[in-house]
Amino acid sequence: MGSFYPPVRARQAADLFSLVRDSALLYDKKDYLVYRRGGELSSLSFGGLYEKVSAVAEAFLRLGFSGNAVAVIGETGPEWIVTYIAAVASGNIVVPLDRELAPEEVCGFIRKVGCRAVVYSQKYAPYFDGHCGEFGDTAFFVEIASELPENYVPAGTEPSPGRLYFEDLEAFGRACLEADGGMIADLVPDTGRTAAILFTSGTTGTAKGVMLSHGNLISAINSSYNMTGFDEDDVIVSVLPLHHTYEMTCGILTPILIGCTVCVNDSLKRVVKNFQQFRPTGLVLVPLFVSTLYKKIWETAKKNHMDRLLKISIAVSGVLRKVKIDPRKILFKSVREAFGGRLVRIICGGAPMDAGLVKAFDDFGVVLCQGYGITECAPLIAVCPEKANRAGSVGLPVPGLSVRIDAEEGQEYGEIVVKGPNVMQGYYMDEEATRAVLDADGWFRTGDYGRLDGDGYLYVTGRKKNLIVLENGKNVFPEEIEEYLEKIDLVSEVAVVGRTNADGAVTVTALIYPDFARAVELGIGDDLNAIGAELKKRVADLNRKLPSFKQIRSVEVRRTEFSKTTTHKIKRYKLDQ
Repeated sequence: MGSFYPPVRARQAADLFSLVRDSALLYDKKDYLVYRRGGELSSLSFGGLYEKVSAVAEAFLRLGFSGNAVAVIGETGPEWIVTYIAAVASGNIVVPLDRELAPEEVCGFIRKVGCRAVVYSQKYAPYFDGHCGEFGDTAFFVEIASELPENYVPAGTEPSPGRLYFEDLEAFGRACLEADGGMIADLVPDTGRTAAILFTSGTTGTAKGVMLSHGNLISAINSSYNMTGFDEDDVIVSVLPLHHTYEMTCGILTPILIGCTVCVNDSLKRVVKNFQQFRPTGLVLVPLFVSTLYKKIWETAKKNHMDRLLKISIAVSGVLRKVKIDPRKILFKSVREAFGGRLVRIICGGAPMDAGLVKAFDDFGVVLCQGYGITECAPLIAVCPEKANRAGSVGLPVPGLSVRIDAEEGQEYGEIVVKGPNVMQGYYMDEEATRAVLDADGWFRTGDYGRLDGDGYLYVTGRKKNLIVLENGKNVFPEEIEEYLEKIDLVSEVAVVGRTNADGAVTVTALIYPDFARAVELGIGDDLNAIGAELKKRVADLNRKLPSFKQIRSVEVRRTEFSKTTTHKIKRYKLDQ
């Protein structure tokens, strides 16, 4: 590997069960997971995680599960994580489901895969109570109860098909382990088999089941561990939904290998309060969260009449750092306190990010490294190493992954195509869709456009399907224009599209959901026409800085937010709805 890569760490994961077992031996009583239950803080140690995974995996084996699918849906918590790991460790297939899907979609996916069991939190009990007989192959409906009945006692005997509590499953597995030592410890993992099916609609509107092997997951965990600067002393706050492979791989499974503590954010409304309580040293986020946090820093400074002083402090810090004096911990103590006072690094992925945010957070003493991935790659493709960070780039391809750019002659950019041990097996029951993106040699077409620089750093230009092709042949990447528009203080959310008029000409159009609170602050009010008029002035100013073919020719202002995925990406297929 080139000199920009961090040294390969000595410890590597071989499979999920040995990963949990070995971390339990190393860290035992140390907190792995800190979470709220019934309003009170609870914790699960590394040793406790191993015990629970062993018990539930053993229960699956004793119930005759072999290559069966186990669906899981609900809020972030130990049972969700244990189910995921135990299903894979016992030679079965986990099917993580988006908790924001409509009931009919959730049930449809369970039926499609023929899940033998579904594990769900109490909130989703109405999906199944009274409907168990409608799911065909699904025999076990396992509820994660927020509060068990007062007279509940786990029997420890083999559960019968039907509805039961998570505690029943765990108690049965634990009783088997105590009786004869169990089967799970002797199970030889087949890392080549399918371990997870993830239904991802992304922004296309058509759900495909991404099949990831056990080896795909392990490769991504090891890559995440090697490419990031986290260590066992770190504390991470989990913010993103667990069904998303980015959060599960990088924010939940990789910390088991690292030996660090994960604290669960229980509500988006409490993010800042949870940061202040848990005092994270590191975060794994998507760009929307990063930009929102940055805006909040300046909003708070302005509210306290400290924004001018903050700007001066940034300038002074920049001068001092040039002569090897770093005053950031002192100068920006109040800023860092908003994140708990210990934040050192943020890994950001999942969507395009404003390159200027890298310097902006560096000004405050926080390293912001961008990464790039896709569910079909479990999900890691590239990450910026902390000690060789490069603003604007999504980083270096992870070890073992080959990346090429399929560019047309004379073009610097082209489609990003990858091959390696983390690339999916294919789409579930969809050979045609698989063949469209995965060739016989294992090269996967990401659907993203990008380029590689001379040092091997990858830059993502935009999604291939979002590309706007003008009548003069010029190509416009909406993501690039959106990055400029997001810097306008009146813009809350924006999507750039190509509108075709009656003459067949394509117009670069900005769809904007404005920041109404900011408009009121500026004296514009909340009238949509007045806000639209002001936005058009701001866009006209921006156009003067852009090449003519990239200029925004039309602005459409909306009163409602865009429909978004659970990782807060705008659903582009719904922009015209």
